[in-house]
Amino acid sequence: MPKQFLDLIGPRSLLQDTVERILEIVPRERILVVAPPEHRALIHEQLPELAADHVVVEPYPRGNAAAIGLAMAALGDLDPEAVVAVLPSDHVVARPERFRSVLLAATAAAEAGNIVTLGIEPERPDPGFGYIEAGEVLPIPAPVPVHAVKRFIEKPEREAAERMLAAGGHYWNAGMFVWQVGTVIEAYREHLPRTAGAMAALSEARGTPRYEAVLAEVWEETDRTTIDYGIAEKAKNVAVVPADIGWQDVGSWERLARIVARGHTWSADGHISVDSEGVYAWAPGKLVALVGVADLIVVDTGDAILVAARERAEEVKAVVDRLRAEGREDLL
Repeated sequence: MPKQFLDLIGPRSLLQDTVERILEIVPRERILVVAPPEHRALIHEQLPELAADHVVVEPYPRGNAAAIGLAMAALGDLDPEAVVAVLPSDHVVARPERFRSVLLAATAAAEAGNIVTLGIEPERPDPGFGYIEAGEVLPIPAPVPVHAVKRFIEKPEREAAERMLAAGGHYWNAGMFVWQVGTVIEAYREHLPRTAGAMAALSEARGTPRYEAVLAEVWEETDRTTIDYGIAEKAKNVAVVPADIGWQDVGSWERLARIVARGHTWSADGHISVDSEGVYAWAPGKLVALVGVADLIVVDTGDAILVAARERAEEVKAVVDRLRAEGREDLL
């Protein structure tokens, strides 16, 4: 099951947490979810109060620039001046009150005509993230300072990440954006014209029996890229709001272990540890016994067991590739 539908860190799934932390400032009826068709049932199961037409379905993956454009096409007719927050649903935010203040600052910057990204205060020189270098403070009244974006930096070498952390003014790029619908539609027209053309066709067909046919026809014409590469790194009116919000990207088992275990041994349903430390075990319904081991990831999914060194947990992709090559689709 995709990670955003799992209750990995508490009683709610990551998707449910994403919705819960914005409800104080965004009414439920103004929340949309963009997802592929195979996720539609899971979304309605986990968010039963979400209106049926507020799940915007992308036919198949084309990169998040196309997926976001699909949602903007839907919103453009409703309210082109609306401010939209684009929030991935597989993140952890430990400081929701601070997060809401950051969103309010980003809203003020968006209303001034900016494409706004949230820059996460880095905890360490992590080469696994892209970075944003902040420039001058913009004259925007907001509860958190808003900066012009000086540049985006692709995932750097560790030495470069260490230099940026030491210099200050550099933030992790979490892929969270805030903008006015009209502002970003204009950016699509300038930087991703093929996607903009598809958005215009979908907007015209919205609410008619032709919509599904038009979507199937134009989707392949959208630009296969991300919103970062396609628009944010090219646009001139990009701002960043520094966000010290306790953010974590649940991108691997090791990162999840760091969130919940903080370096100590942890397991889903209890464990016995003898001379062992730094072990993260996900084995719901089972007792995990550990003897003389350290810094491991152990994951029991019922039909398979993963055992990996924590520092190599992301190499699980190699296991997936091997299983796919051997035709073991039943395990994927």
